[in-house]
Amino acid sequence: MLIEIECVHGDKLIHGRHLDKNDIKKAMDELLKTVDERNFTSAFCSCYGYEEIPYSDTVRVDYTIDLDTHLLIMPKY
Repeated sequence: MLIEIECVHGDKLIHGRHLDKNDIKKAMDELLKTVDERNFTSAFCSCYGYEEIPYSDTVRVDYTIDLDTHLLIMPKY
């Protein structure tokens, strides 16, 4: 599963095991209670076994986490 993380501090791509939309939203909400947007990616990867990969805006992702608006988006291609 590929997740794009959009943030004013830089966009990231992470991949790991499949999580459904509700699980990702819950994880996002819980982490944002304890970490700021700058540290979100490393905290998410550490907690859920994901790893960061080189960013590319041409890759099709399963979900986008927008840290500026705290929204979880399922892109339509």
